[in-house]
Amino acid sequence: MADYSKTTLYEQHKLLGAKIVPFSGWLMPLSYRSVLEEHNIVRTSCGLFDVSHMGEIFVEGDDSERFLNWLTINDVKKLKEGRGQYTAILNHEGGVIDDLLLYKLSDKKFLLCVNASNIQKDYVWISEKAHDFNVTVHDKSDEYAQFALQGPKSLDCLKNILPADELEKAATLKYTQICEVRLVNTTAYIARTGYTGEKGYEIYLKNHAAIPTWNALINGDEPVLPIGLGARDTLRLEACYLLYGNDMDETISPLEAGISWAVKIEKGPFIGRDRLVEMKEAGVPRKLIAFKLLDKGVARQGMELYLGDEKIGYVTSGSVLPTLGGSGGMALVNHNSLKVDDKFEIDVRGKRKSASVLAKPLYQAKTHS
Repeated sequence: MADYSKTTLYEQHKLLGAKIVPFSGWLMPLSYRSVLEEHNIVRTSCGLFDVSHMGEIFVEGDDSERFLNWLTINDVKKLKEGRGQYTAILNHEGGVIDDLLLYKLSDKKFLLCVNASNIQKDYVWISEKAHDFNVTVHDKSDEYAQFALQGPKSLDCLKNILPADELEKAATLKYTQICEVRLVNTTAYIARTGYTGEKGYEIYLKNHAAIPTWNALINGDEPVLPIGLGARDTLRLEACYLLYGNDMDETISPLEAGISWAVKIEKGPFIGRDRLVEMKEAGVPRKLIAFKLLDKGVARQGMELYLGDEKIGYVTSGSVLPTLGGSGGMALVNHNSLKVDDKFEIDVRGKRKSASVLAKPLYQAKTHS
């Protein structure tokens, strides 16, 4: 246990009775009550996640925009100040080093929110690639906590921590926008983003403000229930949000992972672009599909897919789907003729289970409202 990192809120989670588990090198709360109950709280009301294991890398300098446009797949030049975008960093073979949220804080300052398991890898890669640009790269992950306030009542719950003028500022945020706010006698960034398929906000704040902010949220006039990583996984899976290490990695391209909408080939050179152009011309060999089991059971990561006797791929993420009922997930298949409503089978612990291809997302995300 001593080898794992702990967030600033670790002792708070224990006091709240959380079940603590290892995740991406951290000791994190899996749940405080049943995963199903926590899932439904976020879908119908509002829940609070400690996601302080995520990384915060800042890129600053005169060449920041030009550098990040070459480093990532999306078009950074289209960002106005206070806007963010979903994007990814690729290796030279077109595989995904990491997927991330990139925010333009000012003309010369950007925030990259990266996955917990990739913080050091990303920092080394970004720093190495920055040598020919007038930029500085700072990994400030150890200085920041991060909370996710998610659910249809999330704006109401911000009243617990924001004064009226700052609450009004947060209320005007559109999807992917970010702003600086005052809270608990400090400043923080609040972004209109999330990983659940519901309206929500992600809060970036310094560690010293983490405990008072957390307590103000769960004990305020609009009390918020804490939610663990178990429900975070079922929520994101219904919304078909990708999980790095499951649904993509350095051997899977963004075209295969189903995020081609974030790939801006036309913007010009970026790392991995040439390989993606070749792949598009030759035909993308694999694709990520969403599915639901038609038989009882739960398909988990790594389980194999079949069309008759032909093995056609494997499950990348699978779980119960509380909002939809039953179970399902996502799978990477090399059978590009598969389309919505087509049937196939999954080997679930030695037994073939019938499944059907569904349109993505499985649950209609509300984050753009």
